[in-house]
Amino acid sequence: MKMNRNHTLTDGPLLPAIFRLALPAVLSFLLQGTYNFVDTYFVGYLGAESLAGISTGGFILWMIFGLANLVSVGVAAKVARRIGEGDRAEAECTAVRGIWYGLGTSIVLAVPFYFLLPILFGFMHTPPDVTAQGLAYITPLIIGLPTIFLSFVMTGIFNASGDTRTPFLLMLLTLSLSALLDPLFIFGLGPLPAFGVAGAAWATIIARVLWIVLALRKLHRPDCAIHLQVRRKIAVSWTDYLSIVRIGLPKAFTGVLFSGIYMALTRVTAEFGTPNIAALRIGHIFEGLSFFTATGFSIAASTLVGQNLGARQPQRAMRAAWMVGGIVFAYTGLVGLAFRLFADNLAGVFSTDESVIIAGASYLMILAWSQPFMGIEIVMEGGFSGAGNTLPPMLIQVPLTLLRYPVAVALAFGTTLGVEGVWWAISGSSLFKGILMTFWFSRGRWRHTKV
Repeated sequence: MKMNRNHTLTDGPLLPAIFRLALPAVLSFLLQGTYNFVDTYFVGYLGAESLAGISTGGFILWMIFGLANLVSVGVAAKVARRIGEGDRAEAECTAVRGIWYGLGTSIVLAVPFYFLLPILFGFMHTPPDVTAQGLAYITPLIIGLPTIFLSFVMTGIFNASGDTRTPFLLMLLTLSLSALLDPLFIFGLGPLPAFGVAGAAWATIIARVLWIVLALRKLHRPDCAIHLQVRRKIAVSWTDYLSIVRIGLPKAFTGVLFSGIYMALTRVTAEFGTPNIAALRIGHIFEGLSFFTATGFSIAASTLVGQNLGARQPQRAMRAAWMVGGIVFAYTGLVGLAFRLFADNLAGVFSTDESVIIAGASYLMILAWSQPFMGIEIVMEGGFSGAGNTLPPMLIQVPLTLLRYPVAVALAFGTTLGVEGVWWAISGSSLFKGILMTFWFSRGRWRHTKV
């Protein structure tokens, strides 16, 4: 069955299309960041060790998010391309298969991940009390791994079809539920026991289950851009699964490596005391202002590139990506300026501990320089993903991410910078990744990728 192309994406002015796609996606990702904000806010009342525990557990959570890209990125790229070609039936079949692939992959990965957790915390060399808090936080999330994979896949399906509004509305609803459950599960109420940091994780899982149920209901509605029909027979195969994994593997590998390097950096940071581990968490929360906004706009770049390549309009695809990149570069530059001007005030939001505030402010001041370059890196990566050409970002990100560790060690212990050497290693690598990603994207070879 053929479908009419989405003329707001493959024809007409680009700027309105960019903001129509990007704004709901940005708000959705910022809400995702608010999950972290809410958790951090309430857990902060439990002490520096608990805050450091969810910080270290958060690095493992990033690793899980990276693995979720194994399926979601390939599914989104294929759905966008089929829609651009006008083949709705095949787009819908791809979406259904992707959901099954995501569920199966998550179940297979959950078991070994569960037993790897003590090893991963041992690698970070965190103090015993921080390790205990981190394990209490991340273990429930491993048990709920299918909810993470399914939410990633279905978000990718919505976004690829040009519907970024639905994930935003679902995120808004489930965030409200999570914010309500967080203090109840963390501190307890009446007969409900206090679960501590584990309560934050269980609140998140319950909210994600609701998200998935509501997303499936939406996808089964005939008026949805992608309509999943229960009675339609969908053939799954290893060949099809591997073709999706082939697209998602570079991004998944990069995400896992990124998390692994942060674990190594945490080990270095731990040598300078628990307040600096907590500072990592504070820095990541506020960096979400740049990261999640850039990621939301990268969804617009990915969708526009994918659909316009399917519609045989490579020049329009290129123009859309550059427009998105310019918008994000300007915005993230302003965020960096705010970090420089208000570092102390921002760090004091999450802790009254003076040592944590000083460490957090130091990290934010140094992160400020890399914000616009991190933003452009994320947008260009989205353009590559929309084209289904995910190898170039990996070839740029992997070596520069790996270099973070030896550079951090050299600066932290071989100079007078101390822990600030770790912060400079993180910020400097982001700067170079942004420059190289922009250069490689400008070459334009991604326009010839077959999906």
